[in-house]
Amino acid sequence: MVWTPEAALEFGREHVMVWNRHDLKEIARLYAPDVELVSPLAGEITDSSTLKGREAVVRYFGAALDRHPDLRFELADVLYCIDTVTLYFRSIGGRMVAEVLTVNPGEPISRVQAHYTCCPPTARDV
Repeated sequence: MVWTPEAALEFGREHVMVWNRHDLKEIARLYAPDVELVSPLAGEITDSSTLKGREAVVRYFGAALDRHPDLRFELADVLYCIDTVTLYFRSIGGRMVAEVLTVNPGEPISRVQAHYTCCPPTARDV
């Protein structure tokens, strides 16, 4: 199935809303059992920047939420393609993040590639 702009936007809003509740059980349901996550920040919290499987990914998410209990995502934009949705959002300390999520409408996320801004936020951006 192909994403439509409306479906991708709804998916993005729901995804951020779930994350902002910090409920790990609810967050876990967003991801497929065999999900793969690639993130430079995962390597700072775990022993690898590439995590495979829902259990490993959720352990990382739990550790990240423990480290940043005030974590809140603010959705800036949603981009869509055939089988991916990219969420562009503001995260910890105003840092911009783009997550490319491989996912078909109505299915759990099978792959995450997290991209972090190289430029620190400025006073006007926060």
